Amino acid sequence: MAQNFTEPNKALTLGSGVNTDFTTTEVNKVAYDKGFYIAFKDAGFDSVRFFIKQGWCPEFYKPAVDDALQLGLKVVLVPFSMYCWGKGHLVQWWDEVAEYYKDYPAELVFEIMNEPKMAGHSDGEESETMQWYGECIQEIRKSNPTRLLAVGGPHFNGVEFLTEYVTPEYLSYTLEDGTGFADDPNIWGVFHCYHPKSFTHGAIDQDINKDHPNWKQLIIADLEEANAWSKKHNKRIYLSEWGTRLNHKKKYVEEYTAFVVTELAKRNIEWSYYCGVFNNAWPYGLFNSEWGFAGVEEIVRNLTGKEPPKEVPPTNQIVNSDFMLDLTDWNTSEYAIMGTADEQGVDGTRAIRVHVPFTYEPDIGRKIIPSLYQQYEPDWKFRVMGKEQANKYTIQLRENRVYDISFHARCEVGSARFQLQLGQAPDNEPIIWTSEEIRVDSTLNKYEIKYQHSIPSVHNVRFSFIFLDRHSEIILDQIELRGHKPT
Repeated sequence: MAQNFTEPNKALTLGSGVNTDFTTTEVNKVAYDKGFYIAFKDAGFDSVRFFIKQGWCPEFYKPAVDDALQLGLKVVLVPFSMYCWGKGHLVQWWDEVAEYYKDYPAELVFEIMNEPKMAGHSDGEESETMQWYGECIQEIRKSNPTRLLAVGGPHFNGVEFLTEYVTPEYLSYTLEDGTGFADDPNIWGVFHCYHPKSFTHGAIDQDINKDHPNWKQLIIADLEEANAWSKKHNKRIYLSEWGTRLNHKKKYVEEYTAFVVTELAKRNIEWSYYCGVFNNAWPYGLFNSEWGFAGVEEIVRNLTGKEPPKEVPPTNQIVNSDFMLDLTDWNTSEYAIMGTADEQGVDGTRAIRVHVPFTYEPDIGRKIIPSLYQQYEPDWKFRVMGKEQANKYTIQLRENRVYDISFHARCEVGSARFQLQLGQAPDNEPIIWTSEEIRVDSTLNKYEIKYQHSIPSVHNVRFSFIFLDRHSEIILDQIELRGHKPT
């Protein structure tokens, strides 16, 4: 018997959704910051979708989930992985997530997998992929009988795989009450749409109309196919990712977003734009820690129908600031050797250890300045012949802003001295600012320093710790750089 969405969650909509791709996965993302949610809420977004790392304790993501719900944002949780962990592991992990969040309101949605092929589900394994989906659904339904679940097809969630595989034939599981996929009104179908691909993913600037004269037809075809699936199975549809890099002329991105939003509304398709935030350098990101939504105002208006805020909360620019991703995005100069320091950070979490050895005879007379630093790295995936993403860098300094710098530090033995430094990347020349000497002892303490940037804005900055004592080992954790207007 066909369902008519009369069960719980019939009225739930995700509205204008945005991917806030910041949580700890295998790639170089900023850490979670409540300021992101505040900014996206003020910009008119109604829901957020973000990745959670398969295998991690669900409690790790509780602050982000709670903050979003308290701000009135709906939340879609979806695991991200570039590695295939095995069906048993995925099912067990979803059992843990579902049990942990079982008492949360309906505004929390579970999306079972993101782009299975990225996680290692190869061609020819489509039926097996759907078995993974089915067993996860069975496990989740034990503790969350009416939770909204979003289910996509194999590969990269293309609509053709939704049509072929998100069906009773491939989702042939049976729950304890005898019902299955066809009987469940609280399952939505998922697809992604990145047409035209060389525009949405390409680093070379393109004229969307000249270079892709049929781009509108490609998008409409996908939306029509998704709509047909919805009518056939009497289930809602969710476009959980669509969007484009921002290296093209703004007028083309504005035309693209306005068109897609209009066509989605015609078909009542739920959606989430990719991407709100990743880090400042991410070519898809709408949000910038220093400039907020400046430069993409019309794009945001297309997405939400609302004027984005001119000022946004201060957010941390440092990537992998808590070393949950080990040493990713951190570098050292000569005579500074970095390594992880498990259980040595704040609250017994991972930190970084920097060892500065003695100077030996051959080095006498050489200008060696041991340092730990972070600066722009080329984006992790979508490079084109080594082309760097223009005008999108990790760390920036905005004219007439005050920067609050904080970190936790200690010395393994005795005491040690270092300075903070801001310089022009990639070579730290010229040096913009150097702090006074900071002395740390064997106790892990928090240090807070202010810097006021009174010169013109600098868009590509190196942030460094300059170590002044040889034969020292320094522990560092929770490093932050937040800019705001002077008070």
